[in-house]
Amino acid sequence: MFEIDKWAFSGIDGQISLHKWQKTIDLITGLFSAPSGYIVQATSKGYRIVIRNNEGGSNFETNPILPPHTPLFCKYVAENNNTLYVNNASNNDAWNTLPEVVEDGVESYLGLPIHWPEGEVFGTLCLKDTKKTTYTNEYFELIEQLRDLIEDDLALIYSYEQMREIAMLDALTNIYNRRALSLLAQQKLNLALRLGFDVCCFFIDINDFKKLNDGCGHEVGDKALIILADTLKTLKTLKTLKTLKTLKTLKTLKTHLRDADIVGRIGGDEFVVVMQVSDKSKIGYIMDKISTEYSKALLKEDVCDLSLSIGYSFTDKQRQSFEKLLNDADQAMYKNKQTYKLAKK
Repeated sequence: MFEIDKWAFSGIDGQISLHKWQKTIDLITGLFSAPSGYIVQATSKGYRIVIRNNEGGSNFETNPILPPHTPLFCKYVAENNNTLYVNNASNNDAWNTLPEVVEDGVESYLGLPIHWPEGEVFGTLCLKDTKKTTYTNEYFELIEQLRDLIEDDLALIYSYEQMREIAMLDALTNIYNRRALSLLAQQKLNLALRLGFDVCCFFIDINDFKKLNDGCGHEVGDKALIILADTLKTLKTLKTLKTLKTLKTLKTLKTHLRDADIVGRIGGDEFVVVMQVSDKSKIGYIMDKISTEYSKALLKEDVCDLSLSIGYSFTDKQRQSFEKLLNDADQAMYKNKQTYKLAKK
């Protein structure tokens, strides 16, 4: 689901207007007569200024991304999840060695933690001044109210992203549903055409799935579907198929699907994987690996052994729709399933 430890607003974000945050910071610095105000995001990767006030002549223009070990007032606020007010920093032994004090001349700092809706720290809302300050309780109440407005926006973002992810995921298997699969796969095909790489679509169907449902019940059937989804998520073609030349030296082939590979369930017991492939001769290996790992996972979970019918199709060098690629893979899968049925007779 939504990852709170990633940089927010690194691209165009349509859920909130950062202009509103900008106005909030400008309002706070005006009311407090402070030369500098910031909204800073804190992650495991460090600290980044999201918004700073528009007042000119600030002495506190800093690197927008600072390493996590950097000694900062904001670091203390984020790590301790607590408000910090230092009104005479140069005469305070706890703070007078900070670079912000020594190098930038910060004399006053007021910072509050900003929270994601479930309580994790997003970052800080802070004010800095070059002179000693005497903020009263009314000032603290005001800045807390404005901080709450920022947190309301974060709650909206969080809720929207959760709803968007839920809408794109299959409820049972927690992989992409058909709608999301079609959207993401088409984007991948468009990129492949532009950059000149090949894309393979695997269409995967569980053999005798109806018999499993009828004989063992839908609960067991659902478990078999979840196991297949998990197998597809935890299998991977190696980062470059050139690496396959050294397979004999590898102790294990089990890794993870690349972020660029797309795994989805389009309905029933039908699954799809869309991936970039640089060596078409290795497709047989990939299909065998999917089947083998699925059998191992079923055995481990004490579910009766099932086999798979898998078909595949490749992009050509012309623009094409994902639906066409999917249909070609579906037809190839159907032929393999017919071969499987004939072999059972």
